[in-house]
Amino acid sequence: DGDVKIGNYGETNKKLNVDQRVLEMMKRGELCEEEEETLFLSHSPSSHMQNSWSHYHNLFSGDSSSTSSRLSLRSPSDYSLSSYFSNGQCNGSSQFTPTTKYDHGLSLCESLLHRLNIREEEEEQEFNNYSVPSFSPRRSCVGSLSDHHHQGSSGNKIHPRLRDLQGYVYLMAKDQHGCRSLQRILEDGTSLDAMVIFNEVIPHVVELMINPFGNYLMQKLLDVCNEEQRTMIILIVTQEPGLLVQIALNPHGTRVVQRLVESIKTKKQISIVTSALRPGFHNLAINVNGNHVIQRCLQCLTTQDNKFIFEDATRYCIDIATHQHGCCVLQKCVAYSTGQQRENLITQISINSLFLAQHPYGNYAVQFVIEMRDFQATAMVLARLKGHYVELSMQKFSSHLVERCLTHCAESRPQIVLELISVHRFDLLIQDPYANFVIQAALSVAEGSLHAHLIEVIRPHSNLRRNPYCKGIFSRNLTRK
Repeated sequence: DGDVKIGNYGETNKKLNVDQRVLEMMKRGELCEEEEETLFLSHSPSSHMQNSWSHYHNLFSGDSSSTSSRLSLRSPSDYSLSSYFSNGQCNGSSQFTPTTKYDHGLSLCESLLHRLNIREEEEEQEFNNYSVPSFSPRRSCVGSLSDHHHQGSSGNKIHPRLRDLQGYVYLMAKDQHGCRSLQRILEDGTSLDAMVIFNEVIPHVVELMINPFGNYLMQKLLDVCNEEQRTMIILIVTQEPGLLVQIALNPHGTRVVQRLVESIKTKKQISIVTSALRPGFHNLAINVNGNHVIQRCLQCLTTQDNKFIFEDATRYCIDIATHQHGCCVLQKCVAYSTGQQRENLITQISINSLFLAQHPYGNYAVQFVIEMRDFQATAMVLARLKGHYVELSMQKFSSHLVERCLTHCAESRPQIVLELISVHRFDLLIQDPYANFVIQAALSVAEGSLHAHLIEVIRPHSNLRRNPYCKGIFSRNLTRK
């Protein structure tokens, strides 16, 4: 459909086909009987009436002997109103131009065009108000939905827009604009509207959860559905072993599973979901999508409900600590655990702290334990690192851990500094790309005799002042304290 200009129809730039739109208006009953009759008359030739019967016979079926009876159209293609407009027969010059006035004093033709123009403007305005995400544009498989948008319904009536869309909800849920329209209905409508949508999507829950657009409708549905409906969804996605885990590993499904974890409230729901997730904990913890589901469980469920997470995190401690995403999960497990569960996790990290300290991701888990400032946990880590501070200082990842120990563990500073200054070739240490930062950290936190002793060892190497790795040590008066 093109744009229709209101005013001088004889000067329109395009031949517009508005027949289908007018037919829809007649089917919906938006035209009164008098308007339809006048519209019928307006198709007569402007000069003679002798060919009128054959002209109308080609347009309509049924008995047309009486103009007062309601006429039925044969097909949209037979209703040639657009050609009538383009031929100039609706410009006011025709002898049979209707004089009856309708919307705000407009004639029938003007009134029809006015209505169509208003509807197109409303559709365009609503479309512009959409916040379109960064998906590639797709044409809706059920047509434009914007002309069905209304405010939320009240009482026990089905939403006006939803009434016309029953039977197409599943298809709409997989369409970008259709999914948005259904979400608006869930936001503005009643529980009856939610039930209508729920009944049509429940057989396709798993498919919609992993659909690029359907997952948004499922998230919204989990927010508005009642406990019985939510339980039904849970039972469907957990009916097969590993099904919920597979959904959580999907880039679209993980969002729905996270929303599911946020919305579950009853003990039965929590028990079913946690039991379904437990067999896949290891895969979830190290997956780019699945790790967010584990973290959401830690945030939303109680410590007792998350018991399976703490137990499996302890069992797979090294595997998840040395993974890009798993190390984040392990830190969250330590943060949310309490009592014996936290002690078990810290023990596993501390026992393997020397290995983890040198790992690109594992060092973060050890740093997290140090930054907790738990005396017992810190003592366990320091006991494993004792005697290895020099080699750890000269490595990229472990050097960060040595700096954390100097900053957060005052009781370990003398031990660390003494190990550093006792090295046979101290000049190599201050010229090292990583160890020089450890020396700078030691100069910043050391005090009293410990600081003076460190200065005495550094000063004889002042000839290295111009070395790019030694500049930080000999500049900014770090040696004067």
